[in-house]
Amino acid sequence: MKNPKIKPREYQQECLAAIGNAIANGEKRALVVMASGLGKTYTSAFAVERYLVDKRFVRVLVLCHSEKILRQTKEKFQEYFGEEFSYGMYVKYDKTTRPTNFLFATFQTMKENREIFPKDEFAYIIVDEAHHSHARTYFPTIRYFQPEFLLGLTATPDRLDGQKIEEIYGEPVYELGFVEATKRGLIAECDYRLVLDDLSQERLDEYLANDEKLSINQLNRTLFIEKRDEEIVRLIGEYSAEVENPKTMIFCRTVEHARKIAKLIGDKAALVYKKNGDSANDRALKSFKEGEINTIISVDMLNEGIDVPDANVIVFLRNTVSPAVFYQQLGRGTRLSEGKDKVLVLDFVDNCERVKMILELKQEVDDFKVRPPHGDEGSHGDGDANSKKKFTLNIATQFDVKMMDIIKILERTQDCWTEARLIECLQQKARQLGRTPSGREMNIDPNMPYASCYRVKFGSYNKAVELAGLSCNRTAGGSPIDKDVMLSKLRDLAKQKGYQPTSTDIDEAENMPEARTYKRQFQSLERAIQLAGVEEPTYQDFLLDHLVKKYQALKRIPLPADMDLDSEAPNTMAYVRKLKGLPNALVMVGLKTELEERMLSDLVRISEEKGRRPTSRDLGPSTQSFSAGAYIEIFGSLKSALDRIEAGYLLPRRSKQEIITLLRQKEDELGRWPQGRELDADARMPASSTVRLYFGGMENARIAVHQTTN
Repeated sequence: MKNPKIKPREYQQECLAAIGNAIANGEKRALVVMASGLGKTYTSAFAVERYLVDKRFVRVLVLCHSEKILRQTKEKFQEYFGEEFSYGMYVKYDKTTRPTNFLFATFQTMKENREIFPKDEFAYIIVDEAHHSHARTYFPTIRYFQPEFLLGLTATPDRLDGQKIEEIYGEPVYELGFVEATKRGLIAECDYRLVLDDLSQERLDEYLANDEKLSINQLNRTLFIEKRDEEIVRLIGEYSAEVENPKTMIFCRTVEHARKIAKLIGDKAALVYKKNGDSANDRALKSFKEGEINTIISVDMLNEGIDVPDANVIVFLRNTVSPAVFYQQLGRGTRLSEGKDKVLVLDFVDNCERVKMILELKQEVDDFKVRPPHGDEGSHGDGDANSKKKFTLNIATQFDVKMMDIIKILERTQDCWTEARLIECLQQKARQLGRTPSGREMNIDPNMPYASCYRVKFGSYNKAVELAGLSCNRTAGGSPIDKDVMLSKLRDLAKQKGYQPTSTDIDEAENMPEARTYKRQFQSLERAIQLAGVEEPTYQDFLLDHLVKKYQALKRIPLPADMDLDSEAPNTMAYVRKLKGLPNALVMVGLKTELEERMLSDLVRISEEKGRRPTSRDLGPSTQSFSAGAYIEIFGSLKSALDRIEAGYLLPRRSKQEIITLLRQKEDELGRWPQGRELDADARMPASSTVRLYFGGMENARIAVHQTTN
């Protein structure tokens, strides 16, 4: 039975009517463009519901590039359609083989398995985040299936490589973009601040006074003065203090820069980035959603599929000129939620194109004529376009700058990426780095064109490199890279990191040759490190040393969450990649006994909390314990660990008398009987759950200690 509490809003009714008209006209496909935060998932569910009316059993396929987005979509479909329908996932190791009404599949998994299904297996196919559809790993799957109807959903139809998704889905049958959604009051009001106090008024006046022909690169390089990270963090704190209970999302250009910002902010910030690993990123987001931290810092993530409605401060420290990426990131803060109707946006601008983009956006919002109101009765409704400003723009600058002056100067620059200009930019970046730039380095430099521009113009990035007179291992002048310079950079990076850099460290660092360049020039990275005379410990030794320090600081066995929430500590995935996991690393530093004690004590505690024998689902961050996989690694299986508890020898090296002695010592130290949490915080003491196991409770233990003393 459909959930009566979930009903389409008026704008969703408009969209459903447009999809229905397309089907009635014999169309077999449709594209819907809807701004972030407007409920594309429920809109697709409503559309499917209308399609299924009076139909017998048919199958619906939901495709997306992200497993996380798919699982969120499945939950919403189940919430709406109820248990009279069947649901299945088709991702990695979770492949539902029975025929279900709804199947939720990633493109990556379907790529290798699509031919298992007949081409007409699914009557209705929904493609979420449809702007990814042109990717070579995705498009063959869309082309393979032959549904009765194909629905594409996206908030950002524009792709960085210029390919048009309209070629797959046709022109949009319904569009409700950011500007219209803003004017109709369907998303949060934006208080947008352009932080331009690092703009050179002197250089701006010089350019206005003459007719010199400028390149955008030259303009950006001379107008904008780089701001110190300490000043950036200070300004973020100053502006966000205006917001009640600020929950801040910061978008950075590189992992290295993100780490600097996180360190300056402190304990209330956490990082999310692709190489951080799913579990670490999920824990960070969970802490953010639950209020344990108030700042999340992202590098190339959080653009899509992350639902944090109460995020109310968005900070741009990477000034992409891609409208698609910009609206994706801005959309993380524009979703309405209870008690929130406004989002503060801090844009630390460092290029003129971004200034122009925001000014044009402001003008577009001001000029947009909202369609007549339709009497939406929802909690937010379509609003009244004239009731209040929906998008306010403030120029936070100490200079008396007329932003239109920048527009005038931009009109004198060459706006399009011609082949000649692309080659010029490539050579300029090569001179800056002293070597051929990688595609990644072009992508993260806001003053440079994306590597995809080169692929579109020249067929490949390497072809453009060749035409620019560059090679992978040569400088712009054509001479070999100076190996001494490479080794010097390697020594500097080692000192900064405190250990021998890994390939990942090198690739994430700014102004460094890529790791593969070191391997090519010196046969191996290890050989380069040796020739550089790096004296820092290996990464493995660094990880082990940090783990011991963490144990000493906590006075207990550190959990994965302890490592992941510490911006200065290596995260759990570092131990997984290098040392086969945190438990194995603890064994390597001689803490096996303490680790076993902690893990078994956790099982006792969880069993008492649950009132039953723990299962693998009871373990992990939610219960402040190690995962079931850790128990398998240390004890052979979860059952073996439970058997040890039930056999009554949780602490095989400590007798009951030894525990009494330790408890007496703790009592003497405190001058009173210790509380359970004080035992748990002291690595020298048995856990409170251990005491309960041996004595039946803390009070019984106190009686036993005092009887022995007397």
